[in-house]
Amino acid sequence: MIAVFRAVLVLIAPVALAQQPSGPPANARSPFVSMPVRASDSLRFGAQLPQFETRDIRGRVWRSEDLLGKFTFIYLWGTFAARETDKLDPHARESLRGLLPDLPELQRFYDEVKDSSNIQVLTFCGDYDYTHAPEYIQQTGYTFPVIADWVLLRKLFPGRWNYVVIDPEGRLSDPFRDWTLGRVLFEVERAAARPR
Repeated sequence: MIAVFRAVLVLIAPVALAQQPSGPPANARSPFVSMPVRASDSLRFGAQLPQFETRDIRGRVWRSEDLLGKFTFIYLWGTFAARETDKLDPHARESLRGLLPDLPELQRFYDEVKDSSNIQVLTFCGDYDYTHAPEYIQQTGYTFPVIADWVLLRKLFPGRWNYVVIDPEGRLSDPFRDWTLGRVLFEVERAAARPR
């Protein structure tokens, strides 16, 4: 009985395979359409930044239009990780680079470019309690701008954490492939130095 079944299968299989289309129909959608954007190893820009208007913790109003005409480095952080980083000695902090915020380096970069005509820095604090960011900034003396609004952060940068760059046309950078903060800042400075 098994031998007969195998013989029938051997005869039918080639006929069935011959009737199959050689490829997907022209109007078929890829099953991979929902895959996330592939991480890039160069600074590339794609989606347009959505429109927004909000205030930072010092009361300055920020609009999406304020991010046009310059490269804007966006740093996404939370006070819990920042406070934990503050407790570490410098050697331990260096070994955790990329996992925890490195706000001293961010402050150094902000001081360097705050009067620049082609680079600016903006940070978003993702704490659910909006009072944590102003308290932390006051305690530490950091001066870079902070928007404490986790709802807006999730709207503007869904699925992102750590760093985003906005180009002068208001387009979001593609995700980076395991870049450190130093690498992102280097790429921003290099892009801003290119003639447009």
